[in-house]
Amino acid sequence: MMPVIMLSLPDAGTFGASDPLFILLAALALEAYAGDFVARLPWLPHPRGVMARAAGDLERRLNRPQRGRRALIVRGAAVTAGLALAAVASAAGIELFTRHFQFAWVLEVMLLVPLIGQRATGRTAGRLTAALDSGRTEDAREHVRVLAGEVLDPQRLDKLDARGIAIAAIGGLGERYASAVVAPIFWYIVLGLPGIFLQQGVRVIAAVVATGNRPGGGGYDPSREGDFAFAAARLNTALEWIPDKIAGLLIILAAVFVPTMKPRTALRRLKKAPWWSIGALGGALNLPARRDRVLSPAGAPSGHEVGRALAIYTVACVLDIGIVALSTLLYHGL
Repeated sequence: MMPVIMLSLPDAGTFGASDPLFILLAALALEAYAGDFVARLPWLPHPRGVMARAAGDLERRLNRPQRGRRALIVRGAAVTAGLALAAVASAAGIELFTRHFQFAWVLEVMLLVPLIGQRATGRTAGRLTAALDSGRTEDAREHVRVLAGEVLDPQRLDKLDARGIAIAAIGGLGERYASAVVAPIFWYIVLGLPGIFLQQGVRVIAAVVATGNRPGGGGYDPSREGDFAFAAARLNTALEWIPDKIAGLLIILAAVFVPTMKPRTALRRLKKAPWWSIGALGGALNLPARRDRVLSPAGAPSGHEVGRALAIYTVACVLDIGIVALSTLLYHGL
């Protein structure tokens, strides 16, 4: 009787195959150490760049004011839905491949790294802090354009003095912790690679098609995004709603481990804060707050205060990695 040779897929955890938590932990560790190294590889297309070019091309072709408000909203919604579905479908295909072949998880790690912005955000905040402390206001303005471009209008950023730059930097640091760190992690855990592709893809679409913005040129104000970007901005806000709440709570927890911070004040701020991440960070620093998304200019912070905010951000990122690592151990029963 001929022996029967059975071929089976590797068990969860074998070489990291079929183990999303292991893959996520590897990506977080690699991104924390090396940053977005994918952007430095000319032979590998950057996932965000691919989405930005597609969204920009469609926006130029379809965003024509003479069509009327309703038509622009419909066109923008169609572009958002089409690109989002394309991102989800491509991610599902890649995930199917990486889950069924040993060592293919390396490809998934390389796709996750550029979609998680913890190191890049921290490095920008550090450079901004140094620029403010040394009086290099124009250099600080360029750094805050990257850090807070999704919180403030680019034209408004051009008018900020050193004190305003520090305020915007702290608000931007809180917002980016929610949208570029916690949100990708959350949606990857919930929906796998399609989830993170969806969240980051919609985030890129919203930034590209919003009024007055192009890739690398800053962010947008969701209340004045223009008709064509209406659907993208609203969907982006919806996808970041839960991660923002998680980010706010993690910032409060991180503040417990940083000397002189005010975690209780941060906790009280959550009740009225439109963005929990920004409200919690401002509360932890004990900064006066306003009703909108921007911190109050009263008692405005200096570069030193931005550095303190960066300390909280760093601890919060460590907590993210620790939570994923602990979840991985618990999942495998260790």
